[in-house]
Amino acid sequence: MLHGKKAGRTGYLKEKYRDMIFYILLIAFPVVQFSFFWIGVNFNSILMTFQKIEIDVTAGQYVTRWTLETISNAFQNMFGDPAMLQIMWTSVLSWFLILIIGTPLGLIFSFYIYKEFPLSKAFRVILFLPSILSAIVMATIYNFFVERAIPAAASEWFGIQGVSGLFTNTQTRYGTLIFFNIWVGFGTSVLMYSNGMSTISQEIVDAAHIDGANGLREFWYISLPLVWQTFSTFVIVGVAGIFTNQINLYALYGGSAPLNMQTYGYYLYMRTVAAAGNSAEYPPIAALGFIMTLIAVPLTLLVRRLLEKFGPKED
Repeated sequence: MLHGKKAGRTGYLKEKYRDMIFYILLIAFPVVQFSFFWIGVNFNSILMTFQKIEIDVTAGQYVTRWTLETISNAFQNMFGDPAMLQIMWTSVLSWFLILIIGTPLGLIFSFYIYKEFPLSKAFRVILFLPSILSAIVMATIYNFFVERAIPAAASEWFGIQGVSGLFTNTQTRYGTLIFFNIWVGFGTSVLMYSNGMSTISQEIVDAAHIDGANGLREFWYISLPLVWQTFSTFVIVGVAGIFTNQINLYALYGGSAPLNMQTYGYYLYMRTVAAAGNSAEYPPIAALGFIMTLIAVPLTLLVRRLLEKFGPKED
């Protein structure tokens, strides 16, 4: 009896040991990846948040001292400077517009392609094309179209003279920019959504139609719940990138984007480029990035929680 209990306990420990090894191997790669590509990359930036680097004229070199002044100044600048508040507003507004316009359209286009309606294959190519071509190439083509082709067409086809380019016109340039970002964002999302919908059992769809479900009900009660996890992933990633998204400003404008169209992603990139090796400029930039992270992380977790709690269930 005792021998049997000992053997049973030994078998249990071996099983737990194997489970532990499997768990360690399973999480090893993401942990290593996070350590290298987030902690490793951002470690120095986090330290710079609490540093101030000044030039010692006598010694002719940079001197670093630890202080909370840098992050305090960055916080005051971020929420007290009207220009910075404008940049924050543009960052949030751009993300929101792309979300509420681009996401529903992406789901509708995906459903259209999944159902193989007329020209669905052509739509798949058109929507995925921006993901195939370089962002610079797409930005160049788009810029030429809205700045030259549209005014020329208005003049030659409709006899309307003096039409300015859509980016030149201050009334239309922001909407033109948002349209471009929505269009180039369709590629990956439409591909993922339509592929997810293609895995839906035809028997489920047929049963729904027998019960009287039309196309709209099929989309709402069958297709959307089954791609909800993919949808949630895109939304969560978008929230996490609110303060890093350049909305293709550099591809379209280079370093001369108008202030009222700049996002924090573009602003931080251009400010880092302007620093050009000047170590004294890096701590304020790092402090801004640190504050944005403190805002984005809880917001991302909150959105994730809400999507999990209130989203449709597959069953």
